[in-house]
Amino acid sequence: MRYLYIPDRNFTEMGKRKTDAFERRQKKARSELDRLLDGSVFAKNKSKTDDWEDSEQDYERAPRTLNIDTSVDALPIKRAGKVERVVRAAVETKEDEAESEDEKAPEIVQPEPKPKTEPKEQLTPMQKLQKIKAEVAQYALALMEDPEENIDSLGKLRRLTELDNVATTQLAILALVPVFKSLAPGYKIRPLTEAENRERVTKEIARLRRFEQNLVVHYRDYVSLLTRLARVSASNSQNSNKVTPLQIRLGEIATKAACELCLSSLRYFNYRDELFTIPIRRLNRKPTAAADLQVFMRCVRTLETLLKDDRDHGSITFDVTRIMCKVIRDKKFRVDEAVVNIFLSLSLLDDYDPNGNKPEVTKVKKKNRVHLSKKQKKMRKELKEIDEEMRVAEQAVTAQERERFQAQTLKLALTLYLEILKAGSLEIDENAPAKLLTAAVMEGLSRFGQMSNFDLLGDFLEVLKETMTNLVEERTLQTQKYGIELDDDTGGVFSAHDVRKLLLCITAAFTLVLNHGEIGRLPISFDLLKFVLTLYMMIADVSISPDLEFSHKSLRLADPLLESNEADKPAVNVSTNAELLLKSLDMVFFRLRNGSLARAMPFTKRLYIASLHAPEKTAIASLKFVAKIINKYGDGLKGLWSTEENISGEGNYILGFEKPGMEVDLERSNVGSAVLWENVLLDKHYSGIIRDGSRSLMKNSKDTNTKR
Repeated sequence: MRYLYIPDRNFTEMGKRKTDAFERRQKKARSELDRLLDGSVFAKNKSKTDDWEDSEQDYERAPRTLNIDTSVDALPIKRAGKVERVVRAAVETKEDEAESEDEKAPEIVQPEPKPKTEPKEQLTPMQKLQKIKAEVAQYALALMEDPEENIDSLGKLRRLTELDNVATTQLAILALVPVFKSLAPGYKIRPLTEAENRERVTKEIARLRRFEQNLVVHYRDYVSLLTRLARVSASNSQNSNKVTPLQIRLGEIATKAACELCLSSLRYFNYRDELFTIPIRRLNRKPTAAADLQVFMRCVRTLETLLKDDRDHGSITFDVTRIMCKVIRDKKFRVDEAVVNIFLSLSLLDDYDPNGNKPEVTKVKKKNRVHLSKKQKKMRKELKEIDEEMRVAEQAVTAQERERFQAQTLKLALTLYLEILKAGSLEIDENAPAKLLTAAVMEGLSRFGQMSNFDLLGDFLEVLKETMTNLVEERTLQTQKYGIELDDDTGGVFSAHDVRKLLLCITAAFTLVLNHGEIGRLPISFDLLKFVLTLYMMIADVSISPDLEFSHKSLRLADPLLESNEADKPAVNVSTNAELLLKSLDMVFFRLRNGSLARAMPFTKRLYIASLHAPEKTAIASLKFVAKIINKYGDGLKGLWSTEENISGEGNYILGFEKPGMEVDLERSNVGSAVLWENVLLDKHYSGIIRDGSRSLMKNSKDTNTKR
């Protein structure tokens, strides 16, 4: 059986299509070869080559179109528990179309016009000042709002202080004062260790560390600037032609800024010693210029406030005292009395007792101790370390540290006092720097002398005796004894200033000996006869002193005849001359072993004479003291009130002023022939209390004589 093959129509058409596609590929290949030959070096027509180059350049200049996906992701949609991504085509705005048209258009580059700078002459001085104020306020406001973020503004503000423009410098210096007061913490910022720099920390901690380190650096530079500017003052630049009034003004502003920082929390911040040195170095002799005097007094008040406020801590007091002692020595004691009187504001020493008995620490016996395991001991040790770190961070001091600050501060002050007294005793000139500070040193010794160490006792007594002797010899009446020729009538009469200085010498000497005698630390005896004789000699001068019952804090009118108002001196010892006199007499007769009946009689006669001239309060106190002496020494003094058989001795009572060249002398007064005839005048005194007191003493003496 034969089969007839009939070709399929589909197969026929498929063959034709393959043939046509093959022919098209061959034709395309030939056309590409022809095009390559036309652009090759074998081309005969040169114009065709030029056309090809032109078309190539046109192609290069034509804008490129990039296939950039302009789709935008929209918010995803959740369907049937699945999250589907939503993509939307971006809508071209007219601005983009305009930009594309601009890109297609030929770009014409035109030179940019230079900005016109306005000349400085167009701004008035007031406008310049307002502009500077606005700039400074902008930096300060940025620091107040976010100091950690805008810490760079602190550097910009500080750099304004170094410009040549004086107005800019002044504004920047004054603006930095409240900025540092608000930014700086009340503790010291220590530098980071190498381990802390290497460790990885969070962004917040790194940001805080950067802020703290930059704050310390800028504050250090600011304090250095204040130190450099504050060195210029009107008093120490009088003979210098290079110093301008603007520099003097900047020095005053820098000093005031430093004083303001000292009274803020920056007293506990870094570079405290450098800050305290600025007002201390301005303390020279009292200036004459009004502006400089105001700065001087502000420095004094600032340091006094620092010493008064540091009652419970002690570190600030120690630093201020140490720097002040060093500066005063460097200036060779050429400072005003107010500078030395600053030490009288040492509130840290108010409760200091160097000889106090410390409570013994009772050690717990081993059998009474609480048993602790190793884990508990380790935990207890860690807690102690944590407590110590917290105490250091809070700048808290222990009782031992405070006592150490007290001892060191007292040693510095007393050593300076001793050096000033020794230097003053060697000077002949009355206007010598150390001699002008004697009264201020006596003020300090009368307050802190009782706290002194036994090693300094002998030196202090020797210097005090020498100082007192020099004052007495200057006003002595025995010209032949000392070879002194007096051309005026000042012999034997002490001025009010000398009276107080002598009283302070005597009081300080008695206080020193009394303190060590009471605690049993006086292995040797000191001869205080010179102090007792001087006290007896000057009782009359004390009674006629116009400032007998007044101190610098007493409210009264200033004497218009005085060239310099001594009441303005910032003396801190408010004891009056009358109080110092009675205090010295009390030490002689009741607290020390220098009192006797032979001394009680001349002192009683002298006090009655002084009561006739002294004010009412002092006269009343003198009569009360006489009554106290009578109660101690009994009937031995009753003969002073009698003119009959109880009078003993020969001759007359010698005051010490009877003959030229005579001096008041306790041992040669012949008090056995004395009679208290002052009772007759006191009986007619205008004060009823004085009249009653005098009559009471006389009545007691008569009753005693009647009983006999």
